Amino acid sequence: MTQIQLDKRIYAYRDDIADIKLKDKTKAAKYVSGEKYQVARGLAPLYRNPDSGSIMTSQLLYGEYFTVFEINNEWAWGQAHNDDYVGYCHIGNLTPDLLQTTHHVSALSSHIYPEPDLKSPPVDIVHMMAGVAVSEEVQTNGFLPLADGNWIYATHLSKDYGADPVSEALKFLYTPYLWGGRSNAGIDCSGLVQIAYASLGIKVPRDSDLQEEALGTTLDEEDVPQHGDLAFFPGHVGFMLDDMHLLHANAHHMRVSIDPLKNVIDIVSFQTDKPPLSCIKRVSLDL
Repeated sequence: MTQIQLDKRIYAYRDDIADIKLKDKTKAAKYVSGEKYQVARGLAPLYRNPDSGSIMTSQLLYGEYFTVFEINNEWAWGQAHNDDYVGYCHIGNLTPDLLQTTHHVSALSSHIYPEPDLKSPPVDIVHMMAGVAVSEEVQTNGFLPLADGNWIYATHLSKDYGADPVSEALKFLYTPYLWGGRSNAGIDCSGLVQIAYASLGIKVPRDSDLQEEALGTTLDEEDVPQHGDLAFFPGHVGFMLDDMHLLHANAHHMRVSIDPLKNVIDIVSFQTDKPPLSCIKRVSLDL
């Protein structure tokens, strides 16, 4: 078998265990098919190591699916369905009882209630693009019933998608920056891009370098950036609002902000020996 160096962020393999789909691509002590779980909490951190003190590499949203290859000491090692991201999630955030999602959360966030009463204490908070299973589309006090017996406010849900990723990303303006974050509670640069495209029903990779590789066509130097173009930097990405301004989640301001592209290039130039602006890409929405 020819060994191929696979990216461990998006391929589930270790020396001791690997996804059975990788049997012909990498070597491991054993191969397993994994079991499908569903995220049962509003936000489920995904860690680099089976330790809540390790780096959080991403987050799973309520209703997303996660294939579990191993459970050890309350930690599930597996792979997210929406972007193939691999990591460790606490098993308490997952359930093997799968519900078919019918709607997604279109508001930045929404509470789940035990009954259709806004004064009842909420049981959880879910975030934009989380998936929920509505049991019937008959409202009570403005709420819809969920298949698990809880309730959620009807106008915070949708089956429809947006048309402009920038408009979706702008909803997160001033959201605090959070490494690995994917919600209005905290988001990082590639998470902002990923959720914005998810709001259009388009799946894109998790990290900025993977997004740069997978998305769009690189503009020539003489081309003028326009609304919706993606500007890539070493380890960073953002949306062009026009030919001069960038919308991005960044650690400089520690929030989602709008900045002149020139200022961002100047800041990045002090942080890397690489060209500060890697490229600007134009992305077709027919992905």
